[in-house]
Amino acid sequence: MRVAVIGHTYIVDANRGKLRFLAPRGHHVLLLTPREWLEKDFGLRRFEPPSDLDFAAFDCAGHGHVRRYRYPCGDLLHATRGWRPDAILAETEPGGLAALQAAWLATRVGAPLLPFAWENLPLAGAARALARPVYCAARRLLAGSAGAAAVARRAGCARPITVIPQVGVDPAAVPPRAPRRGGPAALFVGRLDRKKGADLLLDALALAPAWRATLVGDGGERAALTAQAARLGLAERVVFAGAVPHSAIPGFFAGADAFVLPSRSVPGWTEQFGHVLAWAMAAGTPIVGSTCGAIPEVAGDAGLIVPENDAPALAEALRRLAHGALAQTLGGRGRARAAALYTDEAVARRLERALVMAVERDDADVLV
Repeated sequence: MRVAVIGHTYIVDANRGKLRFLAPRGHHVLLLTPREWLEKDFGLRRFEPPSDLDFAAFDCAGHGHVRRYRYPCGDLLHATRGWRPDAILAETEPGGLAALQAAWLATRVGAPLLPFAWENLPLAGAARALARPVYCAARRLLAGSAGAAAVARRAGCARPITVIPQVGVDPAAVPPRAPRRGGPAALFVGRLDRKKGADLLLDALALAPAWRATLVGDGGERAALTAQAARLGLAERVVFAGAVPHSAIPGFFAGADAFVLPSRSVPGWTEQFGHVLAWAMAAGTPIVGSTCGAIPEVAGDAGLIVPENDAPALAEALRRLAHGALAQTLGGRGRARAAALYTDEAVARRLERALVMAVERDDADVLV
């Protein structure tokens, strides 16, 4: 099968693992991405050309805004029509302009459309209006979580739905576990802003004195978090590692005894997946996550789930993991769960099934 993949996620080479697993299964991929993407906290990302995939990169107006960016229509049609795809995978939110372009493109080249939806809060206004024609044009919708699937249904999507992660992980990229030096170590990876809840981890560390932590990422709250750590007397127990390349993230799990994702819901956002949860499970690192959004769904039985905005509960979860036996059990469950659901190979298998069902007009939902 020849699959044209539209989406800004694939500017970064590290995100293309599932696409590479399609090739040995007899499929060919054409990657269609913006040439540049402006990240709020991390600056301008530029397209990393692959050596093993067909591709075309475009100057996209509005890049950096998931719902507002758009491709140059003529160039997009020219690149795709000549390639003759059997299916178009549009990994861009259905309530956005690029998804509308993908729907138009699918009609022009005569290929079934599979848009991808992350949004797990109710669609309203312009986003809801823009999503409707995309739902109508779709042969099958891919949703990043059960919550996203439910939102699409409520917004009027009558097409069959497959729940599937957008991006997998490569377990081989996680180095062997490093010998512990000092007390147990917690790891946080994410933007340093209010919604990701790094401040709650610092409050929890003040209540769990055996633990230390490394915070990987950057953002507008970094100065406030550094001041908070000093105020709580944590300066010697907390490392702010800053922003790192995608390829460096797996290495941090080698020294972690727990991965902590204490996200909190804020107006207009709740956790949509948490790709770092998949990395934690692949590494066999126990998870401590909040009830925010899709975290409980993604972590499953591989972690301890605590209420949002509850630092004492977070501290108690860390204390439970410090004794070893529970951590070992959760780590083993995580490896098994990642192998079944979240590796690049597992995601590629599930994507292949969705593509075949779309081409063959199989209307069954796949919500596992």
